[in-house]
Amino acid sequence: MGGSESTVSGNGHTPKPTRPDAVEVRSKVAGEGPSEIVLVKQQGAMRTGTNLVKFALEENFTNVRVLVNIGRWKHATADTPFTWHGENWEVPGRALDISTRITPAELRTVRAAVDSGTMRYAISVRNVYTWLVSYLRFAHWYDDPPLGELSDLGDDEIIAAVQQWNLLYRSYLELLSNERCSILFRLEDLHTAYEGTLERSRERWGLQRRHRRYTSPQRYLRAGIDGQSRSQLLESALFDRKNQHADARMGELCGSVLDLVRQTVDEDVVRAYGYEVR
Repeated sequence: MGGSESTVSGNGHTPKPTRPDAVEVRSKVAGEGPSEIVLVKQQGAMRTGTNLVKFALEENFTNVRVLVNIGRWKHATADTPFTWHGENWEVPGRALDISTRITPAELRTVRAAVDSGTMRYAISVRNVYTWLVSYLRFAHWYDDPPLGELSDLGDDEIIAAVQQWNLLYRSYLELLSNERCSILFRLEDLHTAYEGTLERSRERWGLQRRHRRYTSPQRYLRAGIDGQSRSQLLESALFDRKNQHADARMGELCGSVLDLVRQTVDEDVVRAYGYEVR
């Protein structure tokens, strides 16, 4: 899709195409004292709204830096070791030129935050049933001919996807047990209670508001890349809200696929994130 130079968000605000605030600087808000940058590391499965979380935090608060893949791939488990030379940051099994993502001074600050336990974590999640539809559709985006019914896929692929969801979200429970450091961002809540979700983040992490009203994107978001501005997340296509209802895609889980999910999903993990077992 095209660029976003003229993209305007929900309240008419056009995000400035600036680089994220440097990690080691201090930013000021009118009427407030100096505020240190809060470092937030993202984690979550693909298709759970990680790009929306990055936009929401960096667009609406002045003293936050969202780290997408710095130190660890955002789609990795919580027990995946951090690395500091670009290994496995964006593509598992490959190294990245870190100079294209972060400065050496910033990287030292990030590493110190991880080592000292002061890093904050934003955990993105989505109802496993609608997540599965979105994930599998995305995985077969370029199929020719296009993927028809999800039941056309092999059982092994469906089971493997659900097992990966189990693995990821079981691992994130330990991070979430520390409420001071971690916040859960459920995609459904971001669509139905956007302001309340951001207000909770502000209160818990001491974030300073950028605008009088919380700003939400009116366009789809492309994959977040460390070092890019928040405006570079915006795509050209308008956001279709009617497809974001919690049950909007449940109809695509026919009986045989839903049976596989029920047999494979960790029901305790589903409930731990506040979802119902179907």
